[in-house]
Amino acid sequence: MSVSWSRGVSTLAALVVFGGCGASLPEDAASSPEAPASSRVESQEAGLDGLDLAAVELAASCDATALSLSAGIKNHGATGIAGSTAAIYAGDPSAGGVRLGIVNVPFLVGGETFRFQLSFTVPEGTTQVAVVAGEDRVYAEEDEANNLAAFFMPIPCATNQLPVALCQDVTVPADEACQASASIDVGSHDPDGFPGTASVTQSPAGPFSLGTTPVELVVSDGAASSTCSAAVTVVDTHAPAPGASKGLVLSPSAGSDYVLVSLADCALPATDNCGGTLDLQQAGTLLRVASDESDDALSLLRLLACKDIRVSADRKSALLRAEAALLGNGRVYTLTYEVRDAAGNASTGACKVSVPALLSPHAVDSGTVFCQGTGCPRGTTDHGLLCSL
Repeated sequence: MSVSWSRGVSTLAALVVFGGCGASLPEDAASSPEAPASSRVESQEAGLDGLDLAAVELAASCDATALSLSAGIKNHGATGIAGSTAAIYAGDPSAGGVRLGIVNVPFLVGGETFRFQLSFTVPEGTTQVAVVAGEDRVYAEEDEANNLAAFFMPIPCATNQLPVALCQDVTVPADEACQASASIDVGSHDPDGFPGTASVTQSPAGPFSLGTTPVELVVSDGAASSTCSAAVTVVDTHAPAPGASKGLVLSPSAGSDYVLVSLADCALPATDNCGGTLDLQQAGTLLRVASDESDDALSLLRLLACKDIRVSADRKSALLRAEAALLGNGRVYTLTYEVRDAAGNASTGACKVSVPALLSPHAVDSGTVFCQGTGCPRGTTDHGLLCSL
């Protein structure tokens, strides 16, 4: 990218003073009490012969380290001046500046300007360019202060380095809406900070949906750009929320018959952030079934029946005996199940099925006494003394 600047340079106010062994000051300045003694001596020795060369109209442009420069050497005097030389510098001539070249200036009549254009390769990081008129010091000039015209670059002449794009694959958890924000940038930067502040653009920007999405990163400094690619993987880490118990009530059976109760009969569907509503017959697994009455409890409708709970082989349902103890407050079955989403995240839910007592329309849960399945409390899996006879 080419950055250029152009500025006319006045003969006095905008020029940097350049002095030498033949330098002199205007008469009023040399005779001023504030002027240094050496300046007053030089003025007296050189005399005022009306000769005055000045560097003017300095303009420059820089494309990386390739400098294009134009300027003029003007004869401010009233009489002609024979051939002279002018020098071009990168940097301050009085502080180690690098001389780039010499210009041969032809005879100039009074008030005439010799204009020239030149190209150079300048050192990396050059911030100042200077043109020095009459550098050969052939003539003692009336005003040496305007011999030098200097231009200061707002941005150094430099070879632009490519910005660096750094990417990596990332895996992030999905939020409640089953999406996530993420960046694949791991320190992209512009080594030289030139010509401007680096910008980083990610496409797509996100948020990202469940699964793996390819992403591209573009790093630009305004003149050049670099890219890299990586992947964003969004995973579901949220377990589904079990549904509430439906409060299923079984009417007592005269023959103490079994009733087949499925998970879908007992509980409302589960909900998942990425799966929506989950069918318990598909996503649920029955872990255990507990009763608040013993397996050998006596009932009014039959004297004794055992194996009141039978969990199905596929763990999706259970056979429950529709009876309550003769002297109890109703029977309550508690079905504990696991529900798992497509990503394998699982949670545990429970629902209850009740069988009212003979003299009451409601059943009261008195706590686990008998249990079948996995994870049953200790001492609750025995079928009871009467059932073992």
